[in-house]
Amino acid sequence: MLLGNNPMHCQRINCRCTHTEGCERGFIYIRYAHITERIVNGEKKSTETWYDGVRFCPVCDPERAHIQKTSTSSEELGYRLRERSKYKHAENYENQEAQKTRTL
Repeated sequence: MLLGNNPMHCQRINCRCTHTEGCERGFIYIRYAHITERIVNGEKKSTETWYDGVRFCPVCDPERAHIQKTSTSSEELGYRLRERSKYKHAENYENQEAQKTRTL
């Protein structure tokens, strides 16, 4: 079932994104460069490497897009995204409740 008959739709209910202008199923594909500079024989050399990547669409999923934008490393991004999972919320709730229970 495709919502709105758009094959690029993210399948989120009540999504307001048009799923055009780069958004494909909630992701925006990008290319970015990583430049490495080093000094060889007293001469400054730089190497430019291009990578393909994705960004979360800020209209389809603003929470994940904000986490991605404000994370400083891929490790931090992964950690923060895992922390928001429904399984982690249940685990955190159980841990909080266990701390409240005391044996007399």
